[in-house]
Amino acid sequence: MSYKPIDKTPDMAVPKRLLEIAEGSGHLARNHIQTIDDHFIETGPNGSHLCLVTKFAGPSISAMSDSPGRVWGSKRLRSHVARKVAKQVVQTVQFMHTAGFVHGDSDVYAHFCEPETEEVRTRDDSPIGPHAPEELVAPIENSLLTHSLYLQEEVMLIDFGQAFYGVRPPKGYKPATLPSYQPPECHFNGKMTMSFDIWALGCTIFQIRAGSPLFETFFQEEEEVLRQIVSTLGKPPESWWHLYIDRHLWFDEDGNPKPHELQQGLVLAEKTSIKQKLSEIGVQDVPPEDGTDGSMFETPGVRMDEVEIKLLGDLLEKMVRYRPEDRININEVASHPWFSL
Repeated sequence: MSYKPIDKTPDMAVPKRLLEIAEGSGHLARNHIQTIDDHFIETGPNGSHLCLVTKFAGPSISAMSDSPGRVWGSKRLRSHVARKVAKQVVQTVQFMHTAGFVHGDSDVYAHFCEPETEEVRTRDDSPIGPHAPEELVAPIENSLLTHSLYLQEEVMLIDFGQAFYGVRPPKGYKPATLPSYQPPECHFNGKMTMSFDIWALGCTIFQIRAGSPLFETFFQEEEEVLRQIVSTLGKPPESWWHLYIDRHLWFDEDGNPKPHELQQGLVLAEKTSIKQKLSEIGVQDVPPEDGTDGSMFETPGVRMDEVEIKLLGDLLEKMVRYRPEDRININEVASHPWFSL
């Protein structure tokens, strides 16, 4: 646990301050920021841990599109719902930036059945000791969390443990964002600005609309993410290009994928673009076995029209750029015409 006073930790302090500002101004972001209803300290053999009590917020964007046994992206929100949800996320991040911050429950048993538990045992059946729990509790299956009976067309921004105030992160700051959402500066020079949120937000908007990540990686490995970024955006700035040690496995010195027979990675690099990825949404959809994912989700096989590909592609291409200073700001994101389709 941090040695900071509990009320000064980002998880506690940031949402509290944001809600104070939102409620004072009447900003709608107050409906989309996770509140901390209570907290307590759990002390045991493994140390002391700050535990937060919040409202039950439902599935993440990634979990919402989870569809085991089907091609990733087969389950995605309908276009108008995706734009509504994305707009809420953008407006909430816009409120955070305006306030000077960078973002770096119900009766569960009654709705989702009794939890599945497993007794913890050692390999040699010796006592487990005080450092391990007596039992493990399996998480609720995504298919239950994303049932149309429980989903609402509202989002909640959560997890403020990485948030910070001002133009510079605190000393020793290390982003815990998944590599597939981290902008390239995290991989190369580690500098953090509000443009970090713009890149991550662009990746989030793509996933909300497509049902799959913009930069897809199974093990969240940095090299895999960099391969996909270069395949999509082309060669990065020269100073970063030479820091990309394994570039020769897939790319020539102009940043173009080598012929397949000359590539040395386990997965091949294929030249693509953001608009090309948008145009491919729906091509490989696999329908659900029971016939429907619910009214909020797109009918399998429905493609994006050329107007939306052009507008959403324009938005994402302006957000997902190599240099932080070249990305549009959050106000320009919020006013983009894609949200008004």
